[in-house]
Amino acid sequence: MSLGSQVERLTRWRWSRREGLEVVPSDEDLVLALRQGETDSLGVLVARWEQPLYRFVYRVLERREDARDVCQETFLRVLRKSHEFKTGARFSTWMYQIALNLCRDQMRRQRRWGILVRSRDDVVDGHAFDPPSADDPSENVVVDERRRAVTRALDELPPEQREVLILKEYEGLKFREIAAILSCPESTVKSRMYYGLTSLRSALERRGVRSLS
Repeated sequence: MSLGSQVERLTRWRWSRREGLEVVPSDEDLVLALRQGETDSLGVLVARWEQPLYRFVYRVLERREDARDVCQETFLRVLRKSHEFKTGARFSTWMYQIALNLCRDQMRRQRRWGILVRSRDDVVDGHAFDPPSADDPSENVVVDERRRAVTRALDELPPEQREVLILKEYEGLKFREIAAILSCPESTVKSRMYYGLTSLRSALERRGVRSLS
């Protein structure tokens, strides 16, 4: 979408707000509004993306406090750097790029200060590797153990493979979207996905978990 088209849509949205009409702006329209000083638009973006962003960041860092801090800083950077958002880009891709870079910074700080064993919070429910919840309590115990095994196995992967698996299997992004977030060719993303899944299956088999499906 051209800048002219975005401005036209933004103008219609502003007029609709004044007239009390129900018009839902796109994420990209809201970033353009931010760029022009309409800071209220950030609240709409936060309402839309707070939960998906938190789930993603938490799966990378596995600490609730760190995940909350990164999410807050991500939205602050969206506000401060709205002028850097490129016309025609997707807001979600840009947001994930910001959040992933902040996650990497956080993990580097942890290593620098000698945090060799992270205090992991409870695993977020409902990721793509989980089987459906069981009615039998004994089966739920098995599900919980399997979830923990997947989390530990993911920790063993190289960071570049782990990031691709989280973005693809947890967040459901397409390969081209992941390539844009990671700033690498789509073929590289697919290669990391293949080797990541292979390594993950091997790690799970060592723990007695035979299938991801």
